[in-house]
Amino acid sequence: MRTRIKVCGITTPDDAAMAARAGADYVGVVLTESPRRVTAERAREIAIALPAEALLVAVFAAESPEEVESRLEGLPVHAVQVRGWDDERVGPGYEVWRVLRSPAIEPAALPMVPLRTYLLDATDPELPGGTGKRADWDWARRGVNAGLRLIVAGGLDPDNVTELIQEIRPFGVDASSGLESEVGKKSPERIRAFIERIREADSERPRRS
Repeated sequence: MRTRIKVCGITTPDDAAMAARAGADYVGVVLTESPRRVTAERAREIAIALPAEALLVAVFAAESPEEVESRLEGLPVHAVQVRGWDDERVGPGYEVWRVLRSPAIEPAALPMVPLRTYLLDATDPELPGGTGKRADWDWARRGVNAGLRLIVAGGLDPDNVTELIQEIRPFGVDASSGLESEVGKKSPERIRAFIERIREADSERPRRS
């Protein structure tokens, strides 16, 4: 299985296009309080810079559905990444990726039908992401074993993503601060190295019988 790749905390159209060329499946723009927050206008510029095969994800903290809609302002997003929404709620025309931070609930107790995407991130009382902290890989392993469509974020970079994929085999991975040359500015070299390590790890996965 091919690991899906999200490069988050994109702040410029040039960085978005560069990440897509390198092989990112998803590009994340932060529309909530964060050092990497962008305006709706800048997010639209980033969306325009993306090729059709790269999808835009809007990142929020725990805003209400009404507030999310008002901030999107018609932005063509593939998914909204948010925590705190009830299980039944779906977005009009976009996926909802439910963020989990140090979840007390066991993965097997989470709804999986209809198909849901969960994103496991590290806990931080201030920031919605991009903290550089590592998520709970043991929980991630249990989540994947339980059948969750799980994206793992939290402190990922070119140096540790191989280990994650080999050990956990999640649906996807998400990195932000680990791919930067400075806050809000992505490093082409680190992004290319990150994606190359992922593809190498994918090629070494044993095939399921």
